[in-house]
Amino acid sequence: MKAKVGVVGAGTYGSVLINAYYGAHRRGEIEFAAIADINPDTLKSMDEKYRIKGYTDYREMFDKEGLDAVAVVTPDYLHEEVVLEAAKRKIHILAQKPLSTDIEQGKRMIQAAKENNVMLYVDFHKRFDPAHIQLRNAIKEGKLGEIEYGYVCMEDKILVPSVWFKNWAQNSSPAWFIGIHFFDLIYWLLGEKPVRVYASGIKKKLTSMGIDTYDSLQSKFEFASGASITVDASWILPNSFSSIVNQQIRLVGTEGFQEVDSQDRGVVAAYNADSYSHVVNPYGNMMIDDPVAGPVPSGYCIESMLFFLQLVNRMKDGTALKELEGLYPTGEEAIVSTIMCQYAHMSAETGRILDIEY
Repeated sequence: MKAKVGVVGAGTYGSVLINAYYGAHRRGEIEFAAIADINPDTLKSMDEKYRIKGYTDYREMFDKEGLDAVAVVTPDYLHEEVVLEAAKRKIHILAQKPLSTDIEQGKRMIQAAKENNVMLYVDFHKRFDPAHIQLRNAIKEGKLGEIEYGYVCMEDKILVPSVWFKNWAQNSSPAWFIGIHFFDLIYWLLGEKPVRVYASGIKKKLTSMGIDTYDSLQSKFEFASGASITVDASWILPNSFSSIVNQQIRLVGTEGFQEVDSQDRGVVAAYNADSYSHVVNPYGNMMIDDPVAGPVPSGYCIESMLFFLQLVNRMKDGTALKELEGLYPTGEEAIVSTIMCQYAHMSAETGRILDIEY
């Protein structure tokens, strides 16, 4: 049976998800029923492009559409209200990362999903990158031995907080917005939660532009196994940088090391219309020609979104939610990265090394 699906939030990343779900709709995999967004002009443009019903009040969409599932793509700090309303109505939920920028909010969402027996799936698409899957397999097979230390960087262009998300960047940070991907990834790769963190951050460039948030945040996490991982997160790279985001991970163990350059995938392009060359990642999100549906998005970023739909369809066909445990990033797993990130901010603000409590 096909799931009936809606989306809340049609902004920058919401539009990416909507395009992916419209492709699934055209392939006959789901019924894409409706979109909710507070901006009527956005809904009008979505209707012109996709011919999908729009609501300015997501509650009205929930009440009228009889949804099986909803994707919540609101700003990072505005997930809770929508998730709680969906859970109350027995609607399965995909929440964009991070689950929440507040630990207690995250725990309330997890509890609501559990009480109503609905899926709370958090879209951490870095887990779906084949390079990261291969790295995890190498760790599980013991090829790296015991992990001793590692380094991660996740850096956005300043375009992101100063233009794309200027209206709410002050309610986020580079750690919440992009660093959270790798907080989750190192937890997923190592299979253990960090026990201690020391972090420091800088507020300079963005505050000079009237945006009160960190330019960068550097966090060192220590694990009970003895491993330590440093995560650098920033969103002030110059707009002339060759891609929107620079990202990489490097792990060193007793028997080997491995690094993944997630930014430089070996594809470089230069066009007369631009003043700089582009480093292109065609494996995350690119358009392909589907023989049934025509042009549709594909790649590991898209696979993460679509896997949620596959799981909901399985439940429509009779699979119990409990049978799907271990297959997807759950709320219980996602709260780990929320806790890591909140403690990193607390450490940066106090200048202290903090033991992490879960």
